[in-house]
Amino acid sequence: MGGFGSGRWYRYGQARTTDEVKRLDVRELRKLGALPTSNFGAFPVVAINWCIGDRPTWEVRYSLEGSRVTLRYGYCQGNALGQEVEDVIEFDRTSCNYGGERCWFLCPRCGTRVAVLYLGGVRFRCRHCYGLRYGSQNESPSDRLLRKARKIRTRINASRSLFEPVWQKPKGMHWKTFQRLREKERIANQASLAAWLGKFSSLG
Repeated sequence: MGGFGSGRWYRYGQARTTDEVKRLDVRELRKLGALPTSNFGAFPVVAINWCIGDRPTWEVRYSLEGSRVTLRYGYCQGNALGQEVEDVIEFDRTSCNYGGERCWFLCPRCGTRVAVLYLGGVRFRCRHCYGLRYGSQNESPSDRLLRKARKIRTRINASRSLFEPVWQKPKGMHWKTFQRLREKERIANQASLAAWLGKFSSLG
């Protein structure tokens, strides 16, 4: 529990972060083709799944009609009985500099135009309404370096364990790119270890 490379160290009293709750991202819906078009036609009901590994753990039924989306899902907190929730969210549009339009959610609570809504309570709302912080805002220097090293490892399909060597180039990646990323990972990895050791030596 809590050794170097095992993850973030949270303190009691810290605000929740966006990494700790489910999120609905308008950019991901665009990839599904599930955003309103200029003719505001209806969109068939689809299911959005949150998974652990390959196993779905929670599902939202998503239906689009006109300029709004209706979400239907089950919500439970602690040992309380689950409740069925219907959440209606409006869309807005802005023009892009080089033509076309961009879709946004309108937070149902404050009306702010946002790309991401979070399930910080019973319903999806914006980060500010739930008082959520970005995960990086709660990070120590060591944590930020750890996250940087792991982000690089994810990009090059390496193990997330910082103790395992990075040696196999992903298929299709140029060797020059791989070598550059591997060197950046090594520097971040070593710097995070030094910062972690320095934090604990200062307590002695």
